[in-house]
This record gives sequence, C-alpha cells and structure tokens, in this order.
Amino acid sequence: MVQSGIFNNPKFPAPFPALTFTIFFIAVFCQSYIVLLWIIPLYKSKKKYIFWFYLLTSVLLGFLIYILGSRLVINEIPVMRVNPDFEILRMMERRMMMYIFLSSVFIAFYYFVDIYDRQKEIRRLEQFKTQKIALESSFLKSQINPHFLFNTLNNIYALSLKKSPQTPVIIERLESLLHYMLYECKADLVPLENEFTFTNSYIALEKLRHKEEQCKVTINIKGDIRGHQIAPLLLINFLENSFKHGTKTSFGNSWIHMEIEVTNKDFRFNLQNSKPTNPIHQTFSEYRGGIGLKNVKRRLEILYPRRHKLTINNNPDHFEVDLILNF
Repeated sequence: MVQSGIFNNPKFPAPFPALTFTIFFIAVFCQSYIVLLWIIPLYKSKKKYIFWFYLLTSVLLGFLIYILGSRLVINEIPVMRVNPDFEILRMMERRMMMYIFLSSVFIAFYYFVDIYDRQKEIRRLEQFKTQKIALESSFLKSQINPHFLFNTLNNIYALSLKKSPQTPVIIERLESLLHYMLYECKADLVPLENEFTFTNSYIALEKLRHKEEQCKVTINIKGDIRGHQIAPLLLINFLENSFKHGTKTSFGNSWIHMEIEVTNKDFRFNLQNSKPTNPIHQTFSEYRGGIGLKNVKRRLEILYPRRHKLTINNNPDHFEVDLILNF
C-alpha cells in the first residue's frame, strides 16, 4: 500500500522524517524572516506598495492554482490515483499546503506583534503629547497671574504716590480678582458668566484709576452667556492692552468699547480702543507684539485648535481685536 509522503515512508530510515521536517521548518522560518524583515521593509521604504501587493497576490494565486490543479488531476485521472509514481505529486501538494500554512502563521504572528507594538507606541506618544500640551497650557495660564499682578501693582503704586483715596478700594478689588485667578481658574474651562464677572470687575478696577471724562467705557452684550463655558483668563490680556495703550492722558478723550455676542454655536468678543492721532505715541507692532498677546495666541492654538479666529486690526483712529470661538 502506498504511504502518504516521505515523512512516514518506510523506505527511509527512522530519523529521516524528523530531520526532513526540521529542515523544512527551518527553511520556512528563514524564508518568512527574509520576507518580513528584508524584502517588505525594502519595498515599503521605496513606497512600492502596488508592486508588492501584485507580487504577493501572484505568488498566492500560483500556489492556489497549483494545489487545485494537482488535486483535480489526481482525482479525475484514475491512473494517477493508483500509480505509485505519482505519489511525489501528492506529497508535494501536502508539503506546499504545509508551507503556505506555516508561512502564514509566521507572517500573521509577526504582524500581530508589530501592530500591537505600534499601537502601544502610538498610545504612549499621544499620552505624552497630551501631557505636554496640558503642562504648556498650565504654564501659559500661570504666566498671566504675575503679568496681571505686575501691571496692577504698578497702577496702585502710581496712585499711592498721588495719595489717591481710591488706593484702598483698588487693593480690595484686586484681592477679589486674585482670588478668582488663583482658586477658580484651575480647570481648563470655566462658566462664561464667571469669566464675564471677572472682566467686569477688572473694568471697574480700571475705572477707579481713570476719570469718566478721560476714558469712556461701553459694554454691549448680545445673547445669553449662561450655560456656556470658556477657557479662563483669555480676555484679560486684551483688556489690559486696551487700558494700557488706549487711555493715556495725552490722547485727550479716549474710549474703549467691548461687545460680546453669544449663540449656541460660537462666542464672539470684539474690543476696540482709541489711539492717538499722533503715531509717535503708539505703534501697531508694540500693541500686538507683547508677551501677553503671544501667550493668548498660543493658548488659543492649544485649547481651540481650528476652532477659533483672532483678528487684530490697526484702523485709522482705533485698534480692534476680534475673537471668535466655536463651542
């Protein structure tokens, strides 16, 4: 009776089947290793994906046609089913199927491990990126406190030199502002109404330093600010710049106009302030190039990527800041 292949053929000595299988296994492993770690990376680096796809498809189709063809020939031609001389054909068929199976196992295992490692690395990089952005955002927000405090203390110092009776009131208002900045702005987002209360308090603080006839401040609100959130301390730098650069005594009758418009989809903040008719007093680059504004721009990039639009215009008689945030 014909035996099924040389692995268990009695014509060969006992160690031969095991040795043959070992050699066959090593050959398949080496072939898979070369394909996975040399051939595929070579074509991948050259971005010849289409060539590699057609090559693999052609090889697999060739194996499939060979196996199906040999099976058809053996089954349909009676003489080949009983003729021992054709045992080699059946043996090659079985070896080919084993070859494809083992190669597929090696390739599948390699890619499973590779995909797992890549996903793990991607998650690690995303986590690192998220932590980096959070740290940078926290650092930028922390810079606002000393910047704001430095400017306000300068104002208090100027009033104290004049022995102004408003100095104690300003210090009291400053305390409430610092309380908000230090204890209520730790989250990435705060209620919009809280931020608006803070900006109003700051405006009231600045009004104590300026006479009504020296600087006229108007505020216009459109929409309902309740039920929305915003990144904290985004607007304070714009207000600081407006009061710092738009209310100098030498300007004459200066003015500041703030308009806030809120819808279900977005938030718009428009701030305008007068500027001197004599350009010696103020340059546009000085107005828009301060550290505070650079800080705000970077925070907007981090907190509202592709969800904000900031425009700073140098109009003939006033500066204008227009900020749109998408909720």
